[in-house]
Amino acid sequence: MSLFASSTNIQDSSFDEFAFHLHTNTIGPIITAQKLLQTNIPIGTIAFMSSDSGSVGNFHEREDGFAGYAASKAALNMAIRHMAAELKRKDDDTIILAMHPGEVATDLANVQVPWQVQGIITPEESVSKMIDVIQSKGIQHSGTFWTWENKVSHFLNLHIQ
Repeated sequence: MSLFASSTNIQDSSFDEFAFHLHTNTIGPIITAQKLLQTNIPIGTIAFMSSDSGSVGNFHEREDGFAGYAASKAALNMAIRHMAAELKRKDDDTIILAMHPGEVATDLANVQVPWQVQGIITPEESVSKMIDVIQSKGIQHSGTFWTWENKVSHFLNLHIQ
């Protein structure tokens, strides 16, 4: 099932449709990272696939029908911030990052929207650029949100000067 297969207005979303987004985009990735961290194996960096759709400060009214997806990414972004802070308090040097992969040309993104999507990139370009971004980040960046273009998202990184 596509993440957008159940896109509906928030007023028309069923419990199952909304829960699907939360399970797929928030709960699954966070619990997976939690289990990985519990192995006590040195990890280095955990990068989560997020989206600028999860930014409350960068809300676009035109994205009607994506509320479940957007809410799940906003929840993921907040959980990432908490995970990074908790690890920092434990003196764990694992770097936690949120990544926006860009507007990637995949089947998942093949949905009809009433606006023009700009800057579509290939999956290969997105992955290559995200690897470069991830490799460029240190512990001081833990808990922050970056784009595939190595741009910090100030809508989500309120503590970055």
